Amino acid sequence: MRLINIETGEILIGEVIEVNLKKLLKNKNLRFDWLKESKYLIVQLHIKGEEEILGLMSIIDIPNEFRIHINLIESSMKHRGKGKQIDNIPGCLISYCCKLAFEKGYDGFVSLIPKTQLINYYHKTYGFVQVGTQMAVFDEQSRLIISKYQGDEEI
Repeated sequence: MRLINIETGEILIGEVIEVNLKKLLKNKNLRFDWLKESKYLIVQLHIKGEEEILGLMSIIDIPNEFRIHINLIESSMKHRGKGKQIDNIPGCLISYCCKLAFEKGYDGFVSLIPKTQLINYYHKTYGFVQVGTQMAVFDEQSRLIISKYQGDEEI
């Protein structure tokens, strides 16, 4: 996964793994109470070989609807907004879901319910389209997200 050091422009290799919830209790760089997400799959993004959590995401597999739902996504405090140090954190996490949705035979179908102020962001940045109260990407748009944030990794 491609992360970018904003200051140097250096490409960093990111990795997504399942979360150890005990470590989250001590993390002061997160705004949400991730223990409330414990019934879902929670994954973290970090720079390969490092321990710092850059971002987290809880995922719900909905096989009867052939989709992966992003229930919650968060970049750590120092990696959001204008002062962030690392770029592409949400994109890498979303690309992980897109890839997972292809692996499960869901044609890359990924959904989320954004906060109202983020609707345009998800549409412009990732190509999500409004589907009722949710937004979604699938098929070709999911492939584009994977290509941009994961590079040459296989779909």
